[in-house]
Amino acid sequence: MKRYGILLGLLMYPLWAFAQQSSAKLELPPIGFDSVQDAYDSLSADENASKSEYEGWTLFTQKVDGKYILWSFTPENHPVHPSVVRRDIVNKDGEVFISMAVMCHSSRLDCDQLTAQFQQINERLRQKYGNDSGS
Repeated sequence: MKRYGILLGLLMYPLWAFAQQSSAKLELPPIGFDSVQDAYDSLSADENASKSEYEGWTLFTQKVDGKYILWSFTPENHPVHPSVVRRDIVNKDGEVFISMAVMCHSSRLDCDQLTAQFQQINERLRQKYGNDSGS
C-alpha cells in the first residue's frame, strides 16, 4: 500500500519537468467519454473518485478491479486546454503496467508533446517500480 502512495505521488510530479518535443503521430485509445467535459462531470459525480488539485491540474483517482485509474485535466492556462489524460495502472507480479488514453483539443504538435510528457513519466514509473525487488 505504501508503494501505491509513492506511485501516486510521482504521477502528480510537475509535468513540465519531463517535457520532450515530439512530432511522432501517436494513436491512443478513446478515454471512454465523448468529451473532456463529460469525463470531468462524470468523475465529479462519482463518489468513488477522489479529486485533488496539483499546480493547476485537476486530478481524479479511482481504484477499480485492482487497478488505479488516474485522470489528469489540464489547467485553463495550459496550451492544450481542455484536455484530459487517463492512465490505468496495474501492478502484477512485481511489474507495473500502464495504459494511457488522451483526449486533446489543440494542434497535433502540442497534443503529441503532452502525450510524450506523460509517456516519459510512465516510463520512469515502470523503471522504478517494474522490478519489485523489495527495495
